[in-house]
Amino acid sequence: MINAYLTDEITVKTITLGDWGEVSSTVDTTIKGRFEFKTKMVRNLQGEQVVSTGNVLLPVMTIAHKDRIVYNGVTYSILSIEEVKDFSNRFIRLNVA
Repeated sequence: MINAYLTDEITVKTITLGDWGEVSSTVDTTIKGRFEFKTKMVRNLQGEQVVSTGNVLLPVMTIAHKDRIVYNGVTYSILSIEEVKDFSNRFIRLNVA
């Protein structure tokens, strides 16, 4: 049901860190998703309240807070990750800034 609305080309930059915390490699994966511009307050990984500028809906995949989302040439940081289930599909919702 939700798959009909996943029409945006979204690139997920998967970041791998080295032994000292530096970025050792990145892998770009382009998938169909839904990007919605929506401003709201969310809690980030450290528990602080921050402003989220958008929601991203993606099919279920492995994603971490250190990864980045690229949409229309703009790179966004991931603030929160939530797995959601509707009647027939499972997907993840990301709040980005």
